[in-house]
Amino acid sequence: MFEKNLQIAFLLDFYGDVLSEHDRTILELYYAEDLSLAEIADSIGISRQGVRHIIKKGEENLLFWEERLHLANRYKRMKEAAEKLLSLTDALEEGEDAVALAKEMRSCANTILENNQA
Repeated sequence: MFEKNLQIAFLLDFYGDVLSEHDRTILELYYAEDLSLAEIADSIGISRQGVRHIIKKGEENLLFWEERLHLANRYKRMKEAAEKLLSLTDALEEGEDAVALAKEMRSCANTILENNQA
């Protein structure tokens, strides 16, 4: 059975513009609108197998760009570090050990800086 790789929906946000408008539309219908292959095929006038082929090729293309550029992974790591910084500042405001929290904050800041240098 053909299963959805939800990472592709995430990659589509980063690299969707490298796809043709036609292919991007099909991937968006499949991942964002959650339409079935048959529903997409009926709406754009191609076979179900044609839709599946375009989706598979589009997924390969998106994965290719992520392997080369790592934009989505870099974004994810920076977002996680920023969220951790926010939780650490909450802990600091609640009076937890400032020295230990400062060390963790420095680590998060370094993660963000490292991701911006790549």
